[in-house]
Amino acid sequence: MADETLVTEIDGPNGKAEIYEVPQQFAGGGQRFEYEVRFGSGKEMFKSLGEAYITAGEKAGVKT
Repeated sequence: MADETLVTEIDGPNGKAEIYEVPQQFAGGGQRFEYEVRFGSGKEMFKSLGEAYITAGEKAGVKT
């Protein structure tokens, strides 16, 4: 996605997990953000940064 922004990378014994902020546009002109965790070849979307951060830590093998 063109407008995504890297928020952070979490390194651990299992590898590196990345968290991206992905804007979602509303038809009426509003905007919200979702957060994508990338680890290996997998991607997961989350509604909150906190949830994404915890999941990224679990995947990387570190407590966040």
